[in-house]
Amino acid sequence: MIEIKAGDTEKIKVENNKEGVFLDGKPFEGEIIKINDSSYKVFKSNKIFRVDIVERHGKEMKLKVNDQVIDVSVTDHIDHILDKLGMNIAASAVVSDIKAPMPGSILSVSVAEGDEVSEGDPLLVLEAMKMENVIKSPGEGKVSKVHISEKENVEKNQVLISFE
Repeated sequence: MIEIKAGDTEKIKVENNKEGVFLDGKPFEGEIIKINDSSYKVFKSNKIFRVDIVERHGKEMKLKVNDQVIDVSVTDHIDHILDKLGMNIAASAVVSDIKAPMPGSILSVSVAEGDEVSEGDPLLVLEAMKMENVIKSPGEGKVSKVHISEKENVEKNQVLISFE
């Protein structure tokens, strides 16, 4: 399940499963047809809407619905967990450090000092609560220091990687 916030509206819970698409627990009474990777046609209440993804930055998007542009943000259960742990990386404008979102053990490190990374590049794998969590770069930058090594145990909020 994900939550979508468009403009100043309340968040809408969206669930897509084998039984169909549900908005806030109610079945979506319409049809969605994918035109290409960034365009869709939505048929609802005898109306047709063309939805185009104009821009996308992580979980933030600009959608053009017919001729109206709407800012949309998407959150999922991982975002809610990170918020509860006080580790909402996406909300940070500039990130200079990557910190451990929870206590765990470092399984692997994918970067070294001096490496250039882009948004979404995997930085390391943290095992916590018997789950492997891939920690990805929140933006572009250059790794200035890797503070951890494989098999090292880390605590919540411990600095793992620093950027210039």
